[in-house]
Amino acid sequence: MSPGNRLTKVFDGNVAHSTGWWWSHAGAFYSGGSLYYSSGDDTLLEYNAGRDQSKGTRSPCLVDKCIENNNCGSYCYEGERAWYKLTNNKVFMTASPSLNSWSGRMEVIRFEAHDVALGMEALQDGFGIDQLLVECRSGEEWVIPGNRPDYVSANGFFWYDTGQGHIISSSTFRNCGARNANNAYDTSPTRGCDTNEINGCSSGSTVWGFLTHSDQFTPELMQATSGITYEDCGRRFKLVDFADNNTPSSVSGRAQNWIDTDGSASGLNEPTIMASGLTDAGNWWKVDSNVVDDPEAPLAFIKVNDGNERGLGHIRLRWKDEIHNTVGNGSSKACTPSDNWQNCGTCYNGPKVDGSGDPYCPALGRIRHIGSKFDLTNDPIGGLPITANAEVAGLTGGFAWLLQLDDGPPKSLKIDQIEVDPIETPMVLAIPYDSGTSFSITAHAAYCSSCVEIFFAVNSVDHVRASQGNTYYYDEATKLLYVRIIQTPQTYLTDWHLWNLDDLNMGGGPRTHALDRFTFS
Repeated sequence: MSPGNRLTKVFDGNVAHSTGWWWSHAGAFYSGGSLYYSSGDDTLLEYNAGRDQSKGTRSPCLVDKCIENNNCGSYCYEGERAWYKLTNNKVFMTASPSLNSWSGRMEVIRFEAHDVALGMEALQDGFGIDQLLVECRSGEEWVIPGNRPDYVSANGFFWYDTGQGHIISSSTFRNCGARNANNAYDTSPTRGCDTNEINGCSSGSTVWGFLTHSDQFTPELMQATSGITYEDCGRRFKLVDFADNNTPSSVSGRAQNWIDTDGSASGLNEPTIMASGLTDAGNWWKVDSNVVDDPEAPLAFIKVNDGNERGLGHIRLRWKDEIHNTVGNGSSKACTPSDNWQNCGTCYNGPKVDGSGDPYCPALGRIRHIGSKFDLTNDPIGGLPITANAEVAGLTGGFAWLLQLDDGPPKSLKIDQIEVDPIETPMVLAIPYDSGTSFSITAHAAYCSSCVEIFFAVNSVDHVRASQGNTYYYDEATKLLYVRIIQTPQTYLTDWHLWNLDDLNMGGGPRTHALDRFTFS
């Protein structure tokens, strides 16, 4: 038996308070420690109460993999996954997160947090949160050991930077976020909290925070909300870059995105995609004149219904392993053109430049939407920078994404980690090539070496866009190659078609659906 795969018993109606002082991330309710046999004595159990992911993480599963697969570390598939369920719990008077989880999928329902630094810190893939109430400051006087309330944040919820899947619904934030002159959504004199020493908060507090410090770890597509209510809140949104305050920006900062399904989080009250407002992404997110800017965060609010088949998509590009394998390397020297990608590093989870001032994660090209709004006349930046960590998240459903690398078009290009709704929102990629170039394009299942689909040529971009995702078109006039990118099953490609999110897995089995997903209702 693997304890990390087991579920908790009923966790209902508990209260925690006046705790969490010894570490700023020590939640009043906490999941993240580990219990293991000592390396020096295999009969001695040791417990680490802090963040310990070196011994494996909790992955609650309905199947005992130790018996089923004779391997306790076997992957837990969609139909086998389980969630810790926490219901009707409450936290108050805690100068740290009310709940912190570094480990284990959870469903958190009817959770209250009052007078806390952070309403919840959910740092594990697969969190469903419903009927959350976060009252960052109640107005009561704070008496805490060794600290003052104006040194403590009043944050509602922070989206983590990578590898997550979070859905938050029917939730309320009250008196969260700093009160300042830039507050755009509420001008009440009692909104949020000020910096008084009795019951105030730190000046950088925000209802929602996005971690944007990393060039190595990026958000992809991982968060959605509905039914969000604000009551007397100050600052609502903030891109948080601990390294350099988003100057220069990072890969994760430029890729931030959030599906606000009903517009309640953004305040637009219609389906909205909330995305990065950092200026060095050019018009990548600012796709039409109705995009609403939040300069304080900064964010861009994109109305879904203003675009035909508008949605979100994500891909990872790899065209030269020598480049991409340097991402996160522990080198004090940033890669430059003269290094030939040897004995250097790129795109860190930390510093943006090395000791000589060379950037660790420079642009190696750009990707932009096709259309007059995005050409160099209207967008001189040229769109979203493409770096050695070539992760791309952006709006789909438009004419196409145009990839242009500084060293010219790639002779070989691998596209993986695809996330896109194949039916509702087409993703088309365009790349410039010289006339006379020949193309060999195939799709491969991630975990089936013999599963291959060979693409065939069609005679227009429209045919590519309307295809089943196994065609390409080369336009002799514009010198552009067009390919539609779709999400496919990981273990088969039989009966190739546009798989939708409700298609069941071929042959049944524990995967349940053809395309893996996270749902919560």
